[in-house]
Amino acid sequence: MVKAYKNFWSLNTDEAVVTGILRDYFKKKTEVFMPLNAQMKDIDLILMNIKNRKTITIQIKGSRAYQPKLKETEEYGEGNFGWFNFHKNKIENSTADYFIFLVYVLNKDAGRINIEPHTITIPTKELSRLAKDKKKPNKNGFYHFDFWINPKEKRAWETRDKKLYGSINVSEYLDKKGFERLKAILE
Repeated sequence: MVKAYKNFWSLNTDEAVVTGILRDYFKKKTEVFMPLNAQMKDIDLILMNIKNRKTITIQIKGSRAYQPKLKETEEYGEGNFGWFNFHKNKIENSTADYFIFLVYVLNKDAGRINIEPHTITIPTKELSRLAKDKKKPNKNGFYHFDFWINPKEKRAWETRDKKLYGSINVSEYLDKKGFERLKAILE
């Protein structure tokens, strides 16, 4: 029997960056796996405690690095926006335990611009609740999230619909704070 082979797997840059961040944070006992099975469509990474076999499934969403406008930095302080757009079904039908939003913050240091990755690690159930309570999908069923991250103050918030609902504080899910929740589940 002849079988055609094709490239069915490729590494997404955002998934690779988050994998590196998770590996640096967890160091021992926990491994990061990438599913190769197409049936696990909405799961990008699997965290597993090798000793007790507890697992967490993760969906990764990455944003481009945007140069903030002057009016944005005047309003929000230092940091950057990450912009995310996905259909409401992506949240409602998700099989992942957590979403990790990856935002690249541009920092100017000694005349050079550095790109610093930051994460917002939020349980899928909480993201679904926030979306239903604090946001409305557009006419095509898409949610738009604008996360501003201020790394110096270790703060993050969603600002897209602030005129209607106010800013949504997501600082408790920022960087290591979000990873602490994962660690508690895996131990």
